[in-house]
Amino acid sequence: MKIFLNPGHGGNDPGAVSKNGLKEKDVVKRICDILAQKLRNAGYSVMVYQEQHSFTEVSKEENKSGADLFVSVHCNSYKDAAARGVQVFYYPGSDKGKRIAETIQKSLVKHTGLFDRGAKSEVFHVLKRTKSPAVLVETAFISNPEEEKLLRDKPEIFAEGILAGIKNYIS
Repeated sequence: MKIFLNPGHGGNDPGAVSKNGLKEKDVVKRICDILAQKLRNAGYSVMVYQEQHSFTEVSKEENKSGADLFVSVHCNSYKDAAARGVQVFYYPGSDKGKRIAETIQKSLVKHTGLFDRGAKSEVFHVLKRTKSPAVLVETAFISNPEEEKLLRDKPEIFAEGILAGIKNYIS
């Protein structure tokens, strides 16, 4: 099985930035690097792509890759620092996407102990334009001081949660 990982944002786009200056693009790159190694150790073929300038470019690269699964990893953010939790999105009408989102959601909540915001459908470009089943993972709120600390200090728990979700989906 070939898995395409997309650490959200990159290049000149830092994504969300915490009050302490932690950049989403850096956090999700660390999570994806850990996840990619764990997936490879488990026997999966993995491609990590962050050199994006547009969502269209990410979709094109994924489609060229022949991947069996697309996972875009992000950090959530909101003006209210109390916002919290894990959330995984899939494209409306995608049964496979929904099943993958639900298994990753459940595993992330279990591994992180964070609030369960649920798996939900959404029309994000990277979910709509990819050929393989696709999910967009919002690991935690970088704008929430407690969740920012987890993102900064324990990226491996997010990688392990996503890995467990992928394995549960495949089995």
